[in-house]
Amino acid sequence: TKTSLTPTDCKTVEADAGVALDLVNRHRREGYVFGLFRVADAHELRTRNSSVLFLTLDVLETECPVISGRHWESCEYGDDFGQCKIIMHTSQLLKKPQLHGFNCTLSPVPPNLIQCKDCLVKGEVLEVTEQHKDMAAKALKKFNSKSNHTNYFSVLKVEKVLK
Repeated sequence: TKTSLTPTDCKTVEADAGVALDLVNRHRREGYVFGLFRVADAHELRTRNSSVLFLTLDVLETECPVISGRHWESCEYGDDFGQCKIIMHTSQLLKKPQLHGFNCTLSPVPPNLIQCKDCLVKGEVLEVTEQHKDMAAKALKKFNSKSNHTNYFSVLKVEKVLK
């Protein structure tokens, strides 16, 4: 069969881009859920019984951890933006899209652009240090000592520190 890689209208693949982003978010085990900002580029390779989409998506990191399992449309957006290059295969026989591969890169929003909704001053994202990890551990130790939970909590990872 003859195959050809053809550019695809970004607006017409927006639903497929959402499905691809859902697959990426389900595959990730740490960090925050990515939300779709826009489809930057899309190409499709069609054969008789299947298609392969090559997508470049501009994404925004949300405030929902990936372990929450929440869908990106139900999350507030966070402070990082980036791009995901995704390859998704759909078989006409199975009718179920499969993630073939992805690569996402994020960049923090410049500190002078970060603002919380009710703050009078602008925030700044800091690099996570051992001191921040110790502060989180102490806060959880205090919480554990004052709570009546049967289980204790501990810090697994500090993802982000805002000043």
